[in-house]
Amino acid sequence: MQNRNSQVAPHGAGAGARPGLANQQGPARGRIVFLNALPLNALPRSHLRLDVIPVALQELAQWVNRRLQEGYELVHYIRHPATIQVIRSVGIPLNEVPSAGLYQYVSGDIIVVITLRTPQRGQEQTQVSPSDLETWVVTVL
Repeated sequence: MQNRNSQVAPHGAGAGARPGLANQQGPARGRIVFLNALPLNALPRSHLRLDVIPVALQELAQWVNRRLQEGYELVHYIRHPATIQVIRSVGIPLNEVPSAGLYQYVSGDIIVVITLRTPQRGQEQTQVSPSDLETWVVTVL
């Protein structure tokens, strides 16, 4: 993902710029967190800046898999089954069942926001394709 913000964008994020996080399986390098929206109340209650970069789903899949090989942990809070299936179909190994509870930011999280391009109010979309999704990588600065 080449862009003018490559220091904070996904390429820079996996470059070992921060200490790892501890989890039950042992030390992890950090977390990649998939969300269907960006809940501002989940972020620190202080002045902060966000770096938000749009990215193609296939490019995201390659980047996520490189980070997983580096020791990052993958967490997701997406509850829409058709969206989970599309994400998995491009090679991102999301669990079938999302994390329980509400997302709360942990220092160093890399957030991936995936939404439907044209959401339908009051209707459950059961068929979703990669072209139906918009994807952003969000880094808290």
